[in-house]
Amino acid sequence: MAFQATLELAQRELLLCENNFAESALNSKACHDALWSFFTQAPSSQLKILLHSADFLAAHCPRLLQLRDQFGHRIEIRQISESERSFDKGFIIADQQYFLQRHHHSSYRGEYGAESRTVALLQHDFDLLWEQASPPDGLQRLYL
Repeated sequence: MAFQATLELAQRELLLCENNFAESALNSKACHDALWSFFTQAPSSQLKILLHSADFLAAHCPRLLQLRDQFGHRIEIRQISESERSFDKGFIIADQQYFLQRHHHSSYRGEYGAESRTVALLQHDFDLLWEQASPPDGLQRLYL
């Protein structure tokens, strides 16, 4: 519920960082609809997804992959580098203003809010991980 609510707050930019999104509602119809609105209401909206493993997305998130096919120029998915695999938080940042965070991938407990200091720290973590990340092999399309 909080996952979807955070997605719905975004108007320009969404940053998602998670282990593999298996515990999220990312493939739900409600999240698909929230992301569809996000992309269709703002022509410059961007979604960046950072994860440890893309296997779950490839196998269980056809709605997200469908959105990526339609809005590929505005969705980027990267896999966290081997050297950063010890990073164990999961979080969402919406428009550099709102956040939802789990302090560890194995826990459902977390926090939600709009505290600028927390957003800035999460943004910093995301940027550092993003720099070292690369597109996951399992999600690459071959256009023949």
